[in-house]
Amino acid sequence: MKKSMLWAAMAAVAMTSCSNNEFDGQPVDGGNGLVKIEIGQKVQGIETKAAIATGDRVEATIIATSGEAPADWTAFVPVTENTFADGAAWSASTFANVSVGSFEAGTNQAIGLNPTLYANPATGSAGGATLTGVAPKGTVENGKVTFSVLDGQQDVMTAETTERNPVVGGNMDAFSLTFNHKTAQLRFRFVAVNNAGTGAWTDATIKVKSVTVKKTFVPTAVKLQDMSVEWTKTAQNLLFDNFTTNEVPNTYGEATEGTPDFVTLDKAALIKPGVAVELDVIVTIDGEDKAYTAIKPLKSGSALTTVEGKFHNISLTIKQPASASGTPTIVA
Repeated sequence: MKKSMLWAAMAAVAMTSCSNNEFDGQPVDGGNGLVKIEIGQKVQGIETKAAIATGDRVEATIIATSGEAPADWTAFVPVTENTFADGAAWSASTFANVSVGSFEAGTNQAIGLNPTLYANPATGSAGGATLTGVAPKGTVENGKVTFSVLDGQQDVMTAETTERNPVVGGNMDAFSLTFNHKTAQLRFRFVAVNNAGTGAWTDATIKVKSVTVKKTFVPTAVKLQDMSVEWTKTAQNLLFDNFTTNEVPNTYGEATEGTPDFVTLDKAALIKPGVAVELDVIVTIDGEDKAYTAIKPLKSGSALTTVEGKFHNISLTIKQPASASGTPTIVA
């Protein structure tokens, strides 16, 4: 994913409606005595080709507080289901304050909540609610949202805690959450090129078998106190294989008037920003595996260092050997 483009990193969460939610400022009806929380959403950076694309399904942990957000999030007690009886008044112990929110990125679709969240209808600072969002969904405990999948393919996003949204006259304005990317993304693209037209690879079948990201860190949790990400170094190097799209075109530039065709692998790495990138690659040429190790992509002549909110297109060029008996090389 190299050719750096910025996913917008601006953190913004608005309580009023915007072009990316479908409520248009309409208050939530609290006529039945319960005030249901409604949420519009936006994923920041869709316009700049972020990992999450328009139409992608997102599942996030949505946390609602009773009144103001806690000064110490480690004291927050998660309630993950509604257990109140029909007609019961709002209660912190029987009304859920943690839900799984689902929506399609890049659309004006409201966030669907399971379970439904309700605001504390009390007046004053004890009533109403704040909202916080973390994607992908995880487990809320000890002031964190902890993730269960650590495969380096999770696009971690956060929506900062909103200001308190009050209940007024039994109604509450709809919320809107803006999710911002916290990882750096690596996209891998491969191309094959001729060596002076020797024909060593005439009609060769070239496939990328695996890409390994070495010495990297993956996200494990988000701290609710400051929305910072906790990272863990992978116990083993991060392996990507079993690709669906991995065959390198064997045009060698001929079919495109001197410009060879690239293939972009269908799996990307989402890792900790601020670290240098090192790769191992295995390419299969006419059924024979060729291994390339310690590949260090460069940017402007220096080692590539990942950046939060950016994707990096890593272009790898497989060079045909000078003769059929020669050894192909690979260049980042």
